[in-house]
Amino acid sequence: MSEELQKTETPLYYHFEDRLSIWSYLLYGFEQLLVMDSVFALPVILGVAFKLPAANTIYLIQAVLIGSGITTLLQSAILLRLPIAQGIGASITGVGITLAALGISFSSFLVAAMISVIIIGILLIPFIPSSGGRKSIIEYLLVLIREPQVYGTLITIIGVVLIGAAVGLLNNGHYTFRSNIASAITVFAILALILIFKKGILRFGSILIGLVIGAIASYGLGIMNLSKVVSYPAFAIPVPFFIRYGATISVQGIEIAFLAVFIATLMLVTEAVGVYYTVGALDNVKIDDARIRKGLTGEIVGSFISLLIGGMSTTTYAQNVGALQITRVGARRVFTATGILLIALGLIPKIGAFIVSIPPAVLGSAFIIIYSMLLITGLRIISQMEWTDKNMLIVAISLALGLGISSVPAFVFSSIPSYLRAAIISPIVLATVVAILLNLIVNLIPRWAKRNKR
Repeated sequence: MSEELQKTETPLYYHFEDRLSIWSYLLYGFEQLLVMDSVFALPVILGVAFKLPAANTIYLIQAVLIGSGITTLLQSAILLRLPIAQGIGASITGVGITLAALGISFSSFLVAAMISVIIIGILLIPFIPSSGGRKSIIEYLLVLIREPQVYGTLITIIGVVLIGAAVGLLNNGHYTFRSNIASAITVFAILALILIFKKGILRFGSILIGLVIGAIASYGLGIMNLSKVVSYPAFAIPVPFFIRYGATISVQGIEIAFLAVFIATLMLVTEAVGVYYTVGALDNVKIDDARIRKGLTGEIVGSFISLLIGGMSTTTYAQNVGALQITRVGARRVFTATGILLIALGLIPKIGAFIVSIPPAVLGSAFIIIYSMLLITGLRIISQMEWTDKNMLIVAISLALGLGISSVPAFVFSSIPSYLRAAIISPIVLATVVAILLNLIVNLIPRWAKRNKR
């Protein structure tokens, strides 16, 4: 790629290729793991949306952990060789929520995602130029999505969709007195950890530690049943998704799901490449064509493996980059340790059983905090745009359509072809595509035309 890297004075204590002791790898790797609360939260949200049995939701958590760990290992140790962590994508989860509401089976959703990653791999990886003489498809995609009025809209609408799912979990607690007390304790614990600690394990693990505190409170209040944790084995290996979830795969369901899932998967890949540049700049490492090609190969292969065992498509987690900037520990082998820890946790079904056993009110309270922070991140990105009338209209129209589409009666979409319907109904896909098109029309095309006249 022709993208130039700005040279910056690095603040890292440990650089990308530095070697540490095994115990340091494990300690810092565990610290990075604690930041990845979404690898525990998003599978629960998907399980509730698709009305999966508790056993399948437990397995989904297991598969997501293993898939995230495998992709993190591939990227940090073998292919990309950068200090990054991979986890389940928020945009694909949001699209999944929409598809579940349309009655698409979870297995059909997974097949649509597998087809998407294969097609994206075929379309993108071979066409990355071997020299910096011309731009690749992925660079053009980055141009379309990276401006604050577009990317900020994407993150904001994802936050809104996932907050709605978290509130749904909260509602499942039926607001009884004991569930309200457990919920309040969870929120208080999380906020206390966030406000008191600025870095370290207690700060990075504030959500997960708060969840554990909420779980302990729930058990003490008599509203948490640990029978699943006791009955589940201490070790289990993953199996292909069609064995675990059943062969409830519909060609029509795949057709309905495909376009929305494809667009969401393309977002994940494009976001990931953007993170590569951010991470590379921390240690003045040039992100060249060869590294991008290897990174995309890791994204595709890792996502495919994750989907095959019943997990979800993965992407590079920006929150881990934020943690890296705080800890200043940039050694990529730390993230290899994180990948190993993720796989190890995924091989222990009792972990998933414990999470599923936590009362919905406690889970919902914690998840609302996670995705409210994501929403604020989106708004902060939007605030960085140039506040012209054009940009304000882009954000206003995109968010209005994304937020309002769920209020449109279903019969309005009945005449729309089934393969387009899910993409139009999905708030995340609709808002992002509208933002990209509007930005292209009012900003990028006039800018390119003006440049070519010179």
